[in-house]
Amino acid sequence: MREKKRKLHWYQTRKARNAIKRLGKAIGYFFTILGSALLLYMLSTFVLSRISVKGQRLKGAHIPIYLMKSGVHTDFILPVSNSIKDWRQEFPLSNTGFKDSSSRLISIGWGDQTFYMNTPTWSDLTLKTALSVPFGIGPSAIHATYYQQLLDDRPIVRLMLTAKQYQKLVRYIENTLQRNQKGSTKYIKATMPGVVTGNDAYYAAKGRYSLFFTCNSWVNSGLKSCQQNACYWTAFSGGIFYQYGK
Repeated sequence: MREKKRKLHWYQTRKARNAIKRLGKAIGYFFTILGSALLLYMLSTFVLSRISVKGQRLKGAHIPIYLMKSGVHTDFILPVSNSIKDWRQEFPLSNTGFKDSSSRLISIGWGDQTFYMNTPTWSDLTLKTALSVPFGIGPSAIHATYYQQLLDDRPIVRLMLTAKQYQKLVRYIENTLQRNQKGSTKYIKATMPGVVTGNDAYYAAKGRYSLFFTCNSWVNSGLKSCQQNACYWTAFSGGIFYQYGK
């Protein structure tokens, strides 16, 4: 009887050890594959962002626009109004806290709506948001901010566009916006303190933010649409500014 118990105990112990070994191997394979995938992603991002898609410098380019880098994010900065487009029609000043009619410039960026609405600072980033954003789970939004002048505390690139090139960029941004049945943009009211600062507002947008199409990918595609220097593909702001020697 004791011999049977001893054999049974030996068998159960061996089985448990084998199970632990298999689990250890599975975890090892998982992290090996994950590490390899991340390494491939970063390598691809670097290489593809250094492949240039050359724009066209055309005579008669007289409309200045700007690219502004804020940390890992890139925005377009455009004139609030000219003969081609008045952005106040899409992004009413009444949706901002300051309602500043003297603003001459507007920055327009695209991103994940969940991140925008819940992460006024990096310290507010939650695990749920961090895990959902890279995989294109949530909706996206346009962040529109009015300025009186260019900010001097971050990298900025100046570009000159012709009227036709600017029209193409305007159309690209317009086509990103979601609209209601009347054709108006869909204002998103921020409820978390610090999400808006008084001169900005958010609007529902098309598309999904993911590892493969980020806020910088959106700007990069916009540059291609208006025949400006761009990356073959990029996920990060560094790739865009590399094309302009920054």
